[in-house]
Amino acid sequence: MPEQSPVPETTVPETTVPDDGTTPAVCPNCGRSFVTDRQRALHVGERHDATPAERRAYEDAREAESDELFRLHLKVVFAVGLLYAASVVAGVVAFSLPG
Repeated sequence: MPEQSPVPETTVPETTVPDDGTTPAVCPNCGRSFVTDRQRALHVGERHDATPAERRAYEDAREAESDELFRLHLKVVFAVGLLYAASVVAGVVAFSLPG
């Protein structure tokens, strides 16, 4: 029976520094780079022991992300409702045509 190689406990994604001169947000604990400060705040709050200031930033970032997710859900429900309404109208029109 062939031996399986061990799975690494953590995977560090490859990151690059943007060419526009902006400095990426970096985790103060592990040095991982993030595109936005909000992503860094979420990472620090979930993966490391956060200071009170980092905890507040994490809670703010989490609330902002929750708001964005709620808006996305509203858009999806609206789109599904429009598709359903269009199919009902198309069905009514198709069955009302003489044929």
